Amino acid sequence: MGRARYRRLAAAAAVLAALYSNACYTFQPTASTPPVGSDVRVTVSDAQALELTEQTGQLSRTVDGRLVGASEDSVFVSVVTLRLPSEISGSRQLRQSVGIPRTGVEALATRELSVLRSTTMAALGSALVAVVIRQVVVGGSDDEDPDDGQTIGTLVPIIRIPIGR
Repeated sequence: MGRARYRRLAAAAAVLAALYSNACYTFQPTASTPPVGSDVRVTVSDAQALELTEQTGQLSRTVDGRLVGASEDSVFVSVVTLRLPSEISGSRQLRQSVGIPRTGVEALATRELSVLRSTTMAALGSALVAVVIRQVVVGGSDDEDPDDGQTIGTLVPIIRIPIGR
């Protein structure tokens, strides 16, 4: 295979990886209330979204979070309301429990691992690694002597920026 074909393959793998970057998980609708601790997405009515804006500070018809409880007339979801950078752990989240009346809930979905999408991501990642290894380590050409006897290697550009002149 020639270099152009490897470049096209690498570009296609990069585009597909970008499309599937967060695709290993999907939200699956559920008719019953999932177990406490499940990651859920609650779709609410317009009126309920306006009421939740006062608690969460965001106007959205979907509430993503962790189910912390449920009763006959409400579901309680722990949502992230603020993210702060932290030197120790990278970021710190402040969570808030939000009660949503079942009359305002239009749909309830649980977050589940998608086997098909995860397998696709693994295959794309493996193909991309194989292309990089082929191009960098092996040289990327099937010709008998592609470099006319010259030594081959990988060129690494060095950028020098003068400071202080």
